[in-house]
Parts: sequence; structure tokens; C-alpha cells
Amino acid sequence: MKSKKAVALSALGLMLLAIVSTGRAEQTGDTMNITFQGKFIISTPCTVSNDKVIDVTFGNISVNGVDGKANSQIIPYSVDCHGAPDDSPLDLTINGTAESYDDAALTTSADGLGLQIQANGQTMKLNKPFSTTLGALPSLTLTAVPVKDPLKTLTEQPFNATATLIAQYQ
Repeated sequence: MKSKKAVALSALGLMLLAIVSTGRAEQTGDTMNITFQGKFIISTPCTVSNDKVIDVTFGNISVNGVDGKANSQIIPYSVDCHGAPDDSPLDLTINGTAESYDDAALTTSADGLGLQIQANGQTMKLNKPFSTTLGALPSLTLTAVPVKDPLKTLTEQPFNATATLIAQYQ
């Protein structure tokens, strides 16, 4: 009887071993090639007006003639981003201190007088980028337009203002 039990247990053991052996799948893995592509470029900084100070002269303006439209003056600027393609996105930013009555008007030395900077007639916000492309620059005219605080009366006096024009392309 013992021998029958031993044979039956041995047979059962062999069957379990066979099931366990065949139940285990061999995994050999899979491979996949990955290709990476890109282009290195040498990004040169933009130069505004050959790194020279831009002077805008208004001459004499009537204190009653400041209406936000009249007496505008073209800002004679240039931007050179040597080697960048014309379709490169470009941000122009006018950095300066804004008047309390108009956050788009640059503060001047004359109380109640500010200067709005416009790009093709569209008021630029101070300290915020104005987006364009390098190729659009030849047709982009920047102008400075005197504006006044509606609560103040302008008096006869000289004025000046300072701002920074920043050009950044991507």
C-alpha cells in the first residue's frame, strides 16, 4: 500500500512540476529604437539702435494742444537681431514709470503730462511685451504722443522723460 501511495505521490509531484514549468512563460523582452532630433542655434542678442541713446524732440507744444492725438513724434529706432530669421517672434517692451492717471503713459518731469508710446497707432502698455516678428519691424512705426492728466492744468515748462526699449526674440 505504501508503494502505491509513494507512486501516486510521485506521479502527482511530477504533474505539479510539469504544470508549474509550463505555466511559466519565458519573457525575452522587446526593444525599440528612439530617435532624437533637434537643431542647435547660436542665439545672438538683439541690438536696439546700435546701443545708442534715442532722442525724440517735441519742440514747443501748446499747453492747450495736448489731446492724446496731436504733436506725436516718431521714435527713430532700429532693431538688429543678426542672423535670426524674419519669422522669429519678437517682443518689444517699453520699460518706464507709468503715470497714476494712465498706466500706459510714461511719467515726464512736467506735472500732469505723460507720453504714450504707440506702435502703428496702437497704444503699447508700459512694462509689458508687444508681440510682433522680426520681419514686421520695417513697417512698425513707434511714436510718442503727449497726454495729460484730466484733473490737472498744464503750465508752460520744459519736460523730459526716460524709458528703455527692449527687444527680445525667440
